Amino acid sequence: MRLPGGIVRDGARRRDFAFRSLTGAVELALAEADGVGSTLPARVTAALAAALAHVGGEAPLPATVAGLAVADRQFLMGRLATGLGLGESWLTAGCGRCGERFDFSVTHADLPVKEAGEGYPFATVETSLGPCRFRVPTGADQEFLAGLDDEREAFRCLVGRCLVDSPGRRTGDGQPTFTADDVARIESALEAVAPEVAVSVQAACPACGTTHVIDVDPYAALSRNAGGGLLQEIHILAASYHWSEGEILALPLERRRRYLELIDRARGMAR
Repeated sequence: MRLPGGIVRDGARRRDFAFRSLTGAVELALAEADGVGSTLPARVTAALAAALAHVGGEAPLPATVAGLAVADRQFLMGRLATGLGLGESWLTAGCGRCGERFDFSVTHADLPVKEAGEGYPFATVETSLGPCRFRVPTGADQEFLAGLDDEREAFRCLVGRCLVDSPGRRTGDGQPTFTADDVARIESALEAVAPEVAVSVQAACPACGTTHVIDVDPYAALSRNAGGGLLQEIHILAASYHWSEGEILALPLERRRRYLELIDRARGMAR
């Protein structure tokens, strides 16, 4: 399995990645990462930096993870959710036609993925200012833009951040002004080269058959330990087996769950 985009260094594109062994220690790091920063992009960066063993041939430093294409980050978070047992999500939707509410499941690993196009991560666009070179948006861009409420200003800043080179541009020059036609061409060119992970699915209302497009959360792994679930599991295992926190956190996820099932079964038999 490879990243749909990857990291390009000196003309070489690396798409390999691997997660650390998913022990309680990694889960605790993920839970703590969920509290890092006030924005979702910052939490995604912290979570991937904690969970990855390597990515694109490099150590998963926060700066490296933040520099990944947006779709690569979504792809990795989906695979992490699968490893944590969250690969299937149940969603509830309301039909706008008949008013019926219905449930349906989504398997993150089955969501369509578009590979990066030729020239990734760059695209050259003919604009009113001449040929300009842009790169695809990254997690670092998302983190920067997260504090901007004005969508038009946020998009203007994004175009400026993704601009790599333009005719006659020198270091320190202000951001060039692009026309509406320029912006449309820039968007189209970047969409062509950028990888993409589906973040919505189609689901039909079982009552009237109307098809709806439903958003899917690509960052479901961040909710794994919401509400202190991991700490509760540590408490149960420590009370039952008198293991230390470090010993419990060193257990692989599946083995810890098996012990919890045994404890629950024993309690049921004792009633």
